[in-house]
Amino acid sequence: MKKITWMLGAALSLGMMLTSCSQDSDLGNPSESGKGQLLLTLDSKTEFIVDTRAVQESSYGNVDNYTVIVTDKDGAEKLNCKGSEVASKMPLTLAIGSYEVKAFYGTESAASRDAFYVYGETKGTIKADQRESVSVTCTPTCGRISVNFDASMATYFADYNVSFSGTEALAGSTIAWLKGDTEPWYVKLTEAGENVNFVITVTTKDEYINGGNKEQVTTKSGSFKLSRNKAYKMNISPVYTPTGSGDLSIEVTIDDTTEDKEVDIEVPVTWV
Repeated sequence: MKKITWMLGAALSLGMMLTSCSQDSDLGNPSESGKGQLLLTLDSKTEFIVDTRAVQESSYGNVDNYTVIVTDKDGAEKLNCKGSEVASKMPLTLAIGSYEVKAFYGTESAASRDAFYVYGETKGTIKADQRESVSVTCTPTCGRISVNFDASMATYFADYNVSFSGTEALAGSTIAWLKGDTEPWYVKLTEAGENVNFVITVTTKDEYINGGNKEQVTTKSGSFKLSRNKAYKMNISPVYTPTGSGDLSIEVTIDDTTEDKEVDIEVPVTWV
């Protein structure tokens, strides 16, 4: 069965208010000055709940850590600072016309165990005698993959691992989860999400190579859809029926949401 458990859901919202010059500003009449004011505030709405030895995921929910860049209609950089400094630099005076705001944090890689990247942007226009309100949502450009081998795997198998591939950023390369691994993989994805291929490889112990289990090293492949800002955890456990042929198989369940909702999807691994 597929038990869905969401562990990663990182999202950052930035609220911005654009106010034209009014009686409480020092810009005079915007139509005359050709300028307006940008009032920017940052608000974190992250749902990160897991910190690992390699990555403190909660740090991605702290808006003080983000870099914020504002450019004007000519592409000139008018603000470049940390989120912790934004309030002290408001309001920001900009020329009437288009502007762009970007906010980001972290490091982007095809796959990494110690960092990931969160990004958001918006474009708008400052107009004379008019107020605008826009928002930017920053989300990870990756999905999160982890594997949990049931402790009983060691009873039947001398070795076991899972390899992942298939994303555009991996470009034909693979990443591996070995039997002793504990740190998740953060895998860069396209905006639409991507199918991730996996191959489970197990080395059966000698005493269980009999009857229907004729191969010592066996593999089983499959795939699942991985989306940005989602976490997938593969739970792998052995299923052994002590009959004359000693039937041995593997059951795989994938957790991908915070809700304790069970979905009837199985990825069996059997030997004939």
